[in-house]
Amino acid sequence: MSSNRSSLLPALTLRQVQHFVVLAHTRSFTQAAQALSLTQPALTASIRQIEFLLGGRLFARSAHRITLTSAGEAVLPLAERLLNQARGTFGDMAQLIAERIQTVRISFIPSVAGRLLPALNALRDAQPSLRFTLTDLPNSALVEAVRDGVADLGIGVREPGQDDDALHYERLFEDEIVVVVRRDDPLAGPKSVPWAKLVGRDLAVFVRGSVSESLQRTGGAEQLRLTVTYRMEYTEPLYALARNGLAIAVLPSLYTMHLHDPELVALRLEKPRVKRAISLISLATDDRGPHVRACREWIVQRI
Repeated sequence: MSSNRSSLLPALTLRQVQHFVVLAHTRSFTQAAQALSLTQPALTASIRQIEFLLGGRLFARSAHRITLTSAGEAVLPLAERLLNQARGTFGDMAQLIAERIQTVRISFIPSVAGRLLPALNALRDAQPSLRFTLTDLPNSALVEAVRDGVADLGIGVREPGQDDDALHYERLFEDEIVVVVRRDDPLAGPKSVPWAKLVGRDLAVFVRGSVSESLQRTGGAEQLRLTVTYRMEYTEPLYALARNGLAIAVLPSLYTMHLHDPELVALRLEKPRVKRAISLISLATDDRGPHVRACREWIVQRI
């Protein structure tokens, strides 16, 4: 029981500490009450409660003057330090909340980073108060993050048949599926490759994402037997497989924006051309505030 009592905070409030400090400096109930926007009876009651809680008299009162007792003189610097620390802590908390309010949480599929990040960098220059937390996620996890309110905005793919009244999709641009092969590969002559030419070849795709599903859908629709031999986590292993002639890498064209490898070439897939809609995803009914709206509008205009 005693340990529980010692852990309890006293009933003394910061406002009461402020009352004491102001009265200690003005030495006048009238002036202190005016400065604190209190009535004199309210200030008198507050000082009496402070003295009761601390267990001693802080002021010596006479008909014409108010002075600090020796206890009051000792308590005053401690009370001033407490108020200064409280003001600093309150300022830190307010700043933290303000920063949180101005923070936009964005999740995106990795392939859009090359187009998204330059736009966000320009937005940060235009509105320095905005901050971002960025998370790259597989498309299914990204959609869940937006739906659950973990992300304010998502940049991802709206899959065929993906209807969800809770989410709003705003199309940004289209990205198509391409292949990456060695420059000396028989397919590397023309700038495009029919899907039928992939039959009988070892294919490599990302282990996560929408390309594998697109490949299966297209192969099934075109009655093509396509063989996915390798599933990789990152871009470089896909390129390495193609570079060494072990597989044809099948991936979104966004990943090839910065492909500068003299041994490799990216080719468009056609017959049919398969595109995926890159969309800005947000909750349909949830207004996340002006900072999120500003970010959404900027992304729509710049990407």
